[in-house]
Amino acid sequence: MTQMIYKLLVTILVFFSLNGMQAQSLKKLLKTKKANSLEKCEKKNGYWYQGKCWANFKDFDDNITKEDVDRVVAEQMEIAKDYGLSIGGDNKAVTFFMPQTDGKQIFVVTVYNENNQQYTLLQMGEFIEGKSNNLQAILIEGHIMDFGEDEEAMKEAVLAGGAVETRMEGLGDDRKLISHGEMTYMNSEKAVPFTLKAGAELVGMGDTTLEVKGDEVYLNGTLGTKSYKQFKDLLKKHPEVKTVVLQKVPGSVNDAVNMHTGRLIREAGLNTKVLPDSDIASGGVDLFCAGNERIVMQGAKLGIHSWGGDGLSAGDLPKDHPAHQYQLAYFTMCLGEEKGPDFYFLTLDSAPADGMYYMTDEEIRNWTVATKFEKKK
Repeated sequence: MTQMIYKLLVTILVFFSLNGMQAQSLKKLLKTKKANSLEKCEKKNGYWYQGKCWANFKDFDDNITKEDVDRVVAEQMEIAKDYGLSIGGDNKAVTFFMPQTDGKQIFVVTVYNENNQQYTLLQMGEFIEGKSNNLQAILIEGHIMDFGEDEEAMKEAVLAGGAVETRMEGLGDDRKLISHGEMTYMNSEKAVPFTLKAGAELVGMGDTTLEVKGDEVYLNGTLGTKSYKQFKDLLKKHPEVKTVVLQKVPGSVNDAVNMHTGRLIREAGLNTKVLPDSDIASGGVDLFCAGNERIVMQGAKLGIHSWGGDGLSAGDLPKDHPAHQYQLAYFTMCLGEEKGPDFYFLTLDSAPADGMYYMTDEEIRNWTVATKFEKKK
């Protein structure tokens, strides 16, 4: 079984490496229709923005309005209650779920936390939707994204492997992935059953925690749907809180909701703060920018990059493309009309979607990401 697992690991590493590098065509998203007014554009089922009729943006648009966000979050949270991962009869706290397909191949990544340690359950194999499929499963210690392309490190982290029966139930956005089977642990050859039920709602849930300390709340984890609900509850139950302290916030898995979480912070007049050992990036920096006052203590790491996915990088889109409009409005709210839009485009140019650029102290001050910068004493 060991050789089979190692071969499978190599295949997974190659897939994730190529998946991040392949440049898919932007023609569909960049295509426009011949129309010179909103009325004519709508008749052609286009999307009117910046004097152009964009042909396919409606298929891409995942924006959630202020009026709808509470309902959408509540619905996703309720559906996600039915999801979960069980290994050996123990329920695990799933923090990340992502299925990806490549032709007939499917790769399913499920990450869970246990005793402050992350574990990754990987599944892969040929997949035909609507049927039961036999996939291979591997359990490794750690988060798969932390390994990069280090094959040897991942081999050493393997805990168990085995076979699993997987199928997809439902249609469209209501599809649910259901897996069940067993894995054999490498050190004991003990076979342990496991089951997984997950869906699209779990992809953007996030795993943030909030801890109230006096008039501050300490934020850790990956932002998502769950974070919005946590901040809504915080504002009701803890009116004494004045400052959000971001510690380890690597990003967001639901940017459409994350912008509304930032709006909650801004509308409540909360300040944001990062400590000398804070490490925040991507959507974490977005959220930090929502603070009324934004306090940066020297030593904190603030990482920015372009957003993207499925081979798309936002930096490849022209500045008048409608895909930018929501982030432009968000950063204008956060940093003002003078610097907000320019800072947004700076993030796109700073690093690709699969990279990261950490801002210098000077940049943090010059872009007013920090309204107060505290140097080390």
